Amino acid sequence: MKTQTEKENEILLLVFKDFNINYNANSISKKMNITPRGALKIMNNLFSERILIRKKFGKAIFYKFNFEDNYARKLIETLLIKESKEKASRWLSEFEGLYEIVQIALVYGSVVRAYEKARDIDVLLVMEKNKYKEVSKFIEEKNNILMKPIHPLIMTLSDLQKNLKNKNPAMINAIKEGHVLNGQDKLIEVIKNVTSF
Repeated sequence: MKTQTEKENEILLLVFKDFNINYNANSISKKMNITPRGALKIMNNLFSERILIRKKFGKAIFYKFNFEDNYARKLIETLLIKESKEKASRWLSEFEGLYEIVQIALVYGSVVRAYEKARDIDVLLVMEKNKYKEVSKFIEEKNNILMKPIHPLIMTLSDLQKNLKNKNPAMINAIKEGHVLNGQDKLIEVIKNVTSF
């Protein structure tokens, strides 16, 4: 196994988080602002490492994340952790008190795009139903001290899976553009269960 380049990691995150789309070298090249030849080379490298799988439709070859490969799952989990450390470090520490209670915590929306312009803090919290009171108390306490109110979207793992399976655009967009603060392994499992190829 070789170490992936930054561009390979970016492409891998894109293909994983945008699981609803079948990407080929052409569509990747447009998204990542690289040449189609460069995109094809990267996609083939990731395929040869068993990190991506591929399928031919007509003349085009499309790629998806390989959920069956243990190395690929560990790699994407690490990349999700790295992404949140680099792009959402404030929220990592702000919501730290929830990580023992919730199964998945993901910050998304305007607060990750432009904090100054955001009116609230959108956070997706996935948990067991019996944890609702604890989570509500935590959010209430945080709302008393934060400059912007927390807007929580609270659901169970099966609710999240159902929303993604039904292609709920808000949920898909939250995962695509958000940063996973906690429960990366559980999110990988949910996405595996709703991804088809």
